[in-house]
Amino acid sequence: MEILLAILEIIIILGVLISIHEAGHLSMAKAFGVYCFEYSIGFGPAIIHKKRKKGETYFSLRAIPLGGYVSMYGEDEGAPEGYDAPDPSRSLNAIAKWKKCIVLVAGVFLNFVLGLVLIFVSDIAFPQYYSAYQGQVIDAPETVVFYTPVNLSGAPLSYVEEHGDQEFAPEDYYLDIPLIINGGTAVLLSDDVTISSSNERYVALYTPSTLLKDHDLSSSISFYLATQEGVDDELKSHGIEYLPDSDKLTSGESYLVSNADPSTVITVKLTMFPINEDEGLFAENLEKRIEVPVEFKIDGSSGEQVLTAPGVEIQSIKQWLGWNGAWRQWASDVPQACGAIVKGFASLFTPGGFNNLSGIVGMTAALPNIQASGGFAMIFYFAGLLSINLAFFNLLPFPGLDGWSLLVTIIEGVSKRKVPAKAQTIMSIIGMVLLFGLMIAVTVKDIIQLF
Repeated sequence: MEILLAILEIIIILGVLISIHEAGHLSMAKAFGVYCFEYSIGFGPAIIHKKRKKGETYFSLRAIPLGGYVSMYGEDEGAPEGYDAPDPSRSLNAIAKWKKCIVLVAGVFLNFVLGLVLIFVSDIAFPQYYSAYQGQVIDAPETVVFYTPVNLSGAPLSYVEEHGDQEFAPEDYYLDIPLIINGGTAVLLSDDVTISSSNERYVALYTPSTLLKDHDLSSSISFYLATQEGVDDELKSHGIEYLPDSDKLTSGESYLVSNADPSTVITVKLTMFPINEDEGLFAENLEKRIEVPVEFKIDGSSGEQVLTAPGVEIQSIKQWLGWNGAWRQWASDVPQACGAIVKGFASLFTPGGFNNLSGIVGMTAALPNIQASGGFAMIFYFAGLLSINLAFFNLLPFPGLDGWSLLVTIIEGVSKRKVPAKAQTIMSIIGMVLLFGLMIAVTVKDIIQLF
């Protein structure tokens, strides 16, 4: 059911993005008097192919929903097969070059605007779910702390009593998780992890499978060999002296994979901080923090090694941002989204860049995890990110993309010479073949990675 829902969601998302993109081309083409034969969503055999009475443009829905197009008079020599050629003044090449440029970038523009709108909708229309490393940033002397609620089977109360402080109740204490790495994993603690059967240093990583509901800490934590490689001054300023060994992390070889001794006890010192009930902020008095050692034991009774730390549960955090909060979050989300897309494109030209590409199969497979990290807010954010990504992609000066047609138009405008239509057609065909070839290769890669 989860897979079927993901397939339906990706079809709706892609359908909306493609429809808006092609609507941009269509609207500007008609505004400048260009004759449009067809507005199509998808490729291949037509499922729907109709036009309004006295209309001139067919609206089509085709069998392969992997793109779309607006067939405009003047893009190719003559009219498409089955259509009569209109008056030459209705050709795309008959309008001024600057108007043609607007027609070509209109789809990109609408995709970019749609992306901005979808990201804002994700911030204003849905509750935001936070993990420890995505939550509110709390300013404190010489540190920045992220926090999330935690239940420890009443343990905080005994520690409160030990500290002789009755001002805060157990539910007023929060777990400190100081740093995010790799976009989805947090270093829980780097200096206070003890494994009874090992003399090597390990770090604990916290990667929750969902933020929509409370979850047991045992199912969200893993342990990897530690290294000081890659630890810069910024990380040290957050109290991080060690990071997980990148080779072990990439291969997923955690402590439990390579060690099966059921008598092993892993101790992690969790640091709890109180919050100020009046202001809802981190208490300025850091002396009231509580350090709670939690013992994780290896349980192999189910046939698989699992960590158990009974009673340690991380609570979900849900918050409605409101109008002002949504605008502030949007102002932060948009630069991050655009920056991530630019970095993603740049990474394609590095060794292993192909692995950073993901097609419709990869996106569909990722949707359940995306939704688990933030509900429909994350689905709308993902759709917005995808829309902005589509805008950037279509601006690339590659044959078959809008950026290529725009480049040709600019060259013609500057040189006052027309690029031969035959050459344009050949380059466009080559570009489309390469793009479809890349799409197939990425799809195969995504399918292989699923298994």
